[in-house]
Amino acid sequence: MLVSLLAACVFLPATASARPVAGHVRVAIDGAAYYADFSKTAGRAQVVVLQAWQTDKLRRMKAANPGIKVLMYRNLSGMSRADRWGNTGTGVTVQDAEAHPEWFLRNTSGDRFTFRSYNYVWAADIGNRDFQEKWLANVTARLKTADWDGVLVDDANPTLFYSYYVDRVPKYPNDAAYQVATGSALAYIGPRLRAQGKLVIPNFGSWRDYRDAITPWLKYVSGGMEEHFTKFGDSPAGGHLTDGDWDDNLATLKQVQAMGKLFLGISHSSLGDRAAARYGWATTLLAAEGDATFALHDDYTREAWFPEYNYDLGDPRGKESEIAGGVHRRAFARGLVLVNPTKASVPVRFGGRYRGSGLGTSTRTVMRPHTGLVLLSASAKRARRSLRVRVACRGMSRPCRRVITVALRGGRRVVVGRRKVAVRRTARVQVRLSAKGHKALKRGRALRVSVRARR
Repeated sequence: MLVSLLAACVFLPATASARPVAGHVRVAIDGAAYYADFSKTAGRAQVVVLQAWQTDKLRRMKAANPGIKVLMYRNLSGMSRADRWGNTGTGVTVQDAEAHPEWFLRNTSGDRFTFRSYNYVWAADIGNRDFQEKWLANVTARLKTADWDGVLVDDANPTLFYSYYVDRVPKYPNDAAYQVATGSALAYIGPRLRAQGKLVIPNFGSWRDYRDAITPWLKYVSGGMEEHFTKFGDSPAGGHLTDGDWDDNLATLKQVQAMGKLFLGISHSSLGDRAAARYGWATTLLAAEGDATFALHDDYTREAWFPEYNYDLGDPRGKESEIAGGVHRRAFARGLVLVNPTKASVPVRFGGRYRGSGLGTSTRTVMRPHTGLVLLSASAKRARRSLRVRVACRGMSRPCRRVITVALRGGRRVVVGRRKVAVRRTARVQVRLSAKGHKALKRGRALRVSVRARR
């Protein structure tokens, strides 16, 4: 009976939802992610990064949210051995390269070598055009296996420093030489994949330290990932980027948004580090213009979610600005975002009554070093949205309660009469039909029910 009823419901939102200024990304590429919980991801994330063999998860998320962007993970500068099913995380496999020994990067001893922290990933000569062609061909073929939106290109690096010893690689003896090789790979691969309608999002290593080198590469791709955005390391006790380092993070985000490209910011800490999540999310909100996403990860398996992610701030009222004490501020229609990227505590006045991020209703606070606040206006009226739902029911003999499903975007409370239901994407609510309404339905007429959605 429920199936028949749902098939007859048509949902007519009274107003269109505004595009959020920023969203969320989930990176789920570790081996354990195969067994991880993805039940809420489609309703939360705008972008998800998966391994190529996780097509079952891709299909489920696309079915739940056709607008979600799902990227395939592929390493650019390393090669690993494919397993017996052909699975690997690199664009070119060791098996591919065995017939092309020149694709292996070699050290001063003439030997192949692996990345410093990953002894199963062999360094590739990404400046070799034949290698670039094979990488593109392999990735293009895998993207066609499912409804992938594009590729996350890992290790698109401006330096070999974090993978090996720069002075032991004669072909690329310095950063400038290696940057030419990386740039040529992105210039060849990026436009060709984008011509196929695919997103190309490199993970630029050490982006904030090599912005001058990376900036020319952005024209070839669809955006970029900053893997150490506002914080690095797994401990809540350290790793926060402050002062000039934080300024570079913010400048990078602003640059990508000004170009209309997609930004993926990842902060690292323990999964429950709410302070680190606030710091990174608030920084994202300072400069986001609709194409920025953020996540806190302790690994690339699980998903962390915090109350601030659900705050409905409304549209931004202008750009961010720096106020006294080095704190940065951005006002929104229904909220306020503040970030203290300094190493000192700073007293802050809000200019109104706000609540959120652990604070009760207040007009001021003292912000500790490297912290962020995402606040909701305490005086603004709650915005409401009405949905008109057409309900057509058959086979009823008497007035009764009917169950309907109302689809909403974002976290809302569905209100029908006096009944309130907290939901994220979909709510099933009961509507008591009057005798008059029951008779109308029996005559084949559709009943219109008003459902209010409170933000």
